[in-house]
Amino acid sequence: MFCLTGTTSVLSHELAYPIDVSSGGWELGLIDLTTYNSIPNIETGINDKFYYGDDNVITFPEGSYEIEDLEKFIISKLSGKEIKFSLKANNNTLKAELCCSEKVDFTKPHSLAKVLGFESRIYDPKVLHISALPIDIIKVNSIRVECNVTRGSFLNGQEGHVIHEFYPAEPPGYKIIEIPKNVIYLPVIAQTINNLTVSLRDQDGSLVNFRGERISVRLHLRHRNGYTI
Repeated sequence: MFCLTGTTSVLSHELAYPIDVSSGGWELGLIDLTTYNSIPNIETGINDKFYYGDDNVITFPEGSYEIEDLEKFIISKLSGKEIKFSLKANNNTLKAELCCSEKVDFTKPHSLAKVLGFESRIYDPKVLHISALPIDIIKVNSIRVECNVTRGSFLNGQEGHVIHEFYPAEPPGYKIIEIPKNVIYLPVIAQTINNLTVSLRDQDGSLVNFRGERISVRLHLRHRNGYTI
């Protein structure tokens, strides 16, 4: 049994002594994973800006937001400026509906455009605008647990190192305790295990941002014929 812990999405540890698995038939599986759902959909320097009027900008703190949260934050920053603003989600079309008494500029870098489903252009004031695409408020659709010493998983025909995949059902701020109902063991490709590296990636292959929350992973190494080391 291997236990790895850390505060980044890549947990890499050197073993105190190498493990010889050159005899073949060894396989590895995920026993459990624990952390907190701190995954943001608004990230600093990526999509945290709202530009309006003549180059005015509102910057969001990194965090997890719903559409109504985005609207409330913008309205709070416009307080006292006699600017009317509305941002709603249409539950039938899944698109955003935006109206502002000032022009809205979604051409600027790091804007909310993609999150809200809007195209990169300037939107006229005092007009109800409907996003071209559905709202993309959920950044991470699945979390893939990869391990460097395994093989046998495939993504779109390409072989990879994914030993488990799941979607966190817990809301932001709550503890994630992921225990596979049926542990899937993948074959070990190394001859000797000197290092174990586990990475947590999203559906696009990007590392998941847990904002420094502690992550703990337990892995089980076994032999198909029941041998022990």
